Amino acid sequence: MTAFRDQPIIMKARLMTVALLLAFIAAILITFGTYWYLGSRRSIIDDADARAEAAAAEIDGTLRSITEDFVSTFGTDAFALEFSDIMERREDTTRIRVMLQDELMRLASADPIVLSALIVDADTKEAYTLFRDMIIPSRAQTLWDVELAGLDGVSVLPPRPSPIRGQGTIIPMAFPLDSYAGGVIIAKGKAPLVAVVLLSEKAIRDMMPEESMITDSGRTVIAGDSSLFPYIPKKAGSSVDGVIFACREDMPFSGLSLSSIINLNSALLRVIGTASSSLLAALIIIVMITALLSMLLRRYVTSPIGKLKKAVKEIEKGNYAVKASFTGSDELGELRDAISLMAGTIEKQIQEIKDEEEKQTKMEMRLLSEQLTPHFLYNTLECIQQEIQNGNTIASSEMTRALSLYLRTVLSYGSETITVKNEIQHDMSYIRIMNGRFRKDITYLHEADPMLEDTPILKMVLQPFIENSIKHGFGIGEGSTWIQQPEISTSFMREGDRIRIVIADNGKGFDESMLLSIMKGEEGSEGHVGIRNTYLRLIKFYGEDNVSVTVSSIPYYRSSIAIEIPWLSK
Repeated sequence: MTAFRDQPIIMKARLMTVALLLAFIAAILITFGTYWYLGSRRSIIDDADARAEAAAAEIDGTLRSITEDFVSTFGTDAFALEFSDIMERREDTTRIRVMLQDELMRLASADPIVLSALIVDADTKEAYTLFRDMIIPSRAQTLWDVELAGLDGVSVLPPRPSPIRGQGTIIPMAFPLDSYAGGVIIAKGKAPLVAVVLLSEKAIRDMMPEESMITDSGRTVIAGDSSLFPYIPKKAGSSVDGVIFACREDMPFSGLSLSSIINLNSALLRVIGTASSSLLAALIIIVMITALLSMLLRRYVTSPIGKLKKAVKEIEKGNYAVKASFTGSDELGELRDAISLMAGTIEKQIQEIKDEEEKQTKMEMRLLSEQLTPHFLYNTLECIQQEIQNGNTIASSEMTRALSLYLRTVLSYGSETITVKNEIQHDMSYIRIMNGRFRKDITYLHEADPMLEDTPILKMVLQPFIENSIKHGFGIGEGSTWIQQPEISTSFMREGDRIRIVIADNGKGFDESMLLSIMKGEEGSEGHVGIRNTYLRLIKFYGEDNVSVTVSSIPYYRSSIAIEIPWLSK
């Protein structure tokens, strides 16, 4: 929540628009999806049940029709005479085959699912077909002995290869025939002759729903997939077990049952697949409407707010003339005008503050510069007086000349800056004065980029640091000198748009962190007024963000202070 609260208003508006869109889509999907799921599930179940019922009725009706054609063909007086003749002349197979051709032809054409027909002699196992040959072409056995013995009226038997080549798998439909009272009837139990109709298994399976099977009363599979057994009900009806819907339809004429199952999840996925184009179109329309609303929101709300934010940012940078560029006189327009008026007022007040600060800064700079000179001036004049009293006119003359050059730089006709060349001359005069005062021979080395010699910098930047090197680094003025050959060096180099000033000595060094603390007035600055005041003058003149100071100290080898300031054009 905190991360969202800190986001820009434009981003919040976009995120909220997307969130509303997702919530709207989710609400639609949940609400209508629930009704659709329940309705589709019920519809799939009802449709599967109806298809199973229709298939069972069609198959049972087809078997009834074949049976009716059989009865009309074999229930005649003419066939009754043929039946008696067949029983008496079983050894004359050729005559029997010829006698049965008409009946077999009519039976084979009873229905499109009938591939052929034959009659089997239950005792001799002789099979009479429409073919002239005595032997069935595929030499396959039509009925098993156990089947012949167990026939009970019209029976539909399990599938098997056709005894006639080229017909594939068939489902036998057996009609046991026996004589009764001078006629022929469909017998129950073993009969001397059995008429067999060869049904096309493929044709029957085409009439069945997917994932279904046909079983007889003993649960023997007549057609279909036997792996469905665990799901099918044990009696007519339907059930739902998880995602599996199973139903069973009994066929009253044939005594068979058609069982069917369907995976509801798979069926729903298929339905979703067919409805996906409509769902996609609806989602596209929702997205387009949302995009239009988002565009209007962006144009009339978030975009003006963004421009107001940009204008405020420019004002923050100091560009007070900026104005948010959008039209309108609503609340955002009033806010735009108020910000423009406020910017003008702020600009005027800042200019007044700058003028006042400039006056104050000049006064503070002048006071800070004046703090650097009095005690030094008094000590130097006292030293010159002593040299004169001692009759050392050369030394007093040299110190007087050095003091003159020194004071010329200090005064600088009221200017706060001098050139790099004059700053070096000022430092050189100061060291000469110190050498004269303490009878020392401090070596002064200086280096400057030739392009910087006439470049203006804040005056008297290095003298306090040189004084610190002489007093604390070399111990001069404290009654002892720790360095045999004291040496001070300065350098002025330009690096891009900045000037790097380095002052170094070979004295006893200093604590780096303590020196930085002294410069910034954090601790121990009471005894280092010159260093502290120099740092204050630097940040007052150049700005605190534009002044960089780094220090490094290796005792009795090299201790340095590097100051980086902006380069000012002449």
